Amino acid sequence: MKDMSLANRVTKRLGWLRRSSTLRLSLLLSVIFAVGMAITIFVALEVGEDAIEQSVDETLQALAGATALEDVEGDSPAMILRSLDDLDGLPQPFRRAVDRNGGTVDLDRNFQRSETWRVLVTDDSNGDPILIAVPVEDSDRAQELLAGVLWTTAALVIAVTLAIGFGTGLLAQRRLVRINDTLHRLGTGDLCARTGLKRSKDDLDDIAHELDRTASELERLVAQARHLSGSIAHDLRTPLARLRARLEDLPEGEERGAALEEATRMTGVFDTIMRVARIEAAQGNDGFEPVALGQFVDELAETFGPVVEDAGKTLTLDTDVASTVMADRQMLVQAAANLIQNALVHGGKDIALFAHGSAFGVADNGAGVPSEQYDEVIKPMVRLDAARSSEGTGLGLALVRAVADRHGAKLILAQNDPDQNLKGLRVTLNFA
Repeated sequence: MKDMSLANRVTKRLGWLRRSSTLRLSLLLSVIFAVGMAITIFVALEVGEDAIEQSVDETLQALAGATALEDVEGDSPAMILRSLDDLDGLPQPFRRAVDRNGGTVDLDRNFQRSETWRVLVTDDSNGDPILIAVPVEDSDRAQELLAGVLWTTAALVIAVTLAIGFGTGLLAQRRLVRINDTLHRLGTGDLCARTGLKRSKDDLDDIAHELDRTASELERLVAQARHLSGSIAHDLRTPLARLRARLEDLPEGEERGAALEEATRMTGVFDTIMRVARIEAAQGNDGFEPVALGQFVDELAETFGPVVEDAGKTLTLDTDVASTVMADRQMLVQAAANLIQNALVHGGKDIALFAHGSAFGVADNGAGVPSEQYDEVIKPMVRLDAARSSEGTGLGLALVRAVADRHGAKLILAQNDPDQNLKGLRVTLNFA
């Protein structure tokens, strides 16, 4: 098990090699260079061998043209000169070479102290056809030595090229990883994230600097917007509290009750706006702890079950192999409370709390929401036409989205019963 765990960790750490575009490009260029060099060496050796054979043939023809057959006293280790009618004692490959007017002969054993001969059929100084052959073992050894030197040099050059490409890719990959990590942190709400790259050597550094500049501007604008909205909500709470106090001093009556109810609703709206702003402004993992989703929804059912029953509805539990996630428990409670409240106001009589794997959420059997409006209902202060006649602020799902973004979870809206048109809404926070 330990070996498997170690192997998995190593595989995971090296997995970026497969996904690195810079390393793939370096490897591709190195492979193209290696293939090109191999083809060049192969062609050079073939052309060199042909040139050597042509040079030997020209030498043999010149020697034959300057020699008379009757002046030759017999074969020697340096040269064989025979009439085409006198091939006795020559190995069979020599005879086959004569049939094709010459060529290179490779023997299984030494003949005249050599195993490799170059044979040519030509005319002597008298114009008589003869066979002339010289040993070319030294030439073959030189060719093999040259091939060995070229292939060894090519292997070393390719290895150095791969090493340089790999090193260059690693350096580029480190900067790309830093840029990617910075983008990820910015996407999860950490607006203080920066690449920290100071030098400007190439286009990657230019991208990093532009990202840092954009992140700084984004942080400034978001902080300004959050401060403005939070200040407005905070500043309006004091006059609302005073207004409520004055309304409570009024005589009992229908108008007084309606006014107090409206003041309470407005105070709730501003409180929700401030909670959303605080959640969106939070950074890091402070306050996060292991939360067992199965136990968490059980606690939610105990807390909100009586509230649902008082509203004349039914709350059921649906848990299946629920996992433990790192989360801020209080934020999850706020999100769940908003989902349950949303189901109480807009859903049907049946409400379900569920936890499956690394996801939990709330489902109802109400009228549901058209799928094309899913992106709209999670925006702040957005209320669909069908919901305008009921209570609500349009901030419930916006707060749930803020909680999901704070945890890096995916907020999923879907039909609770796809077989029936718009039958209920199922809202899921997926931490996977």
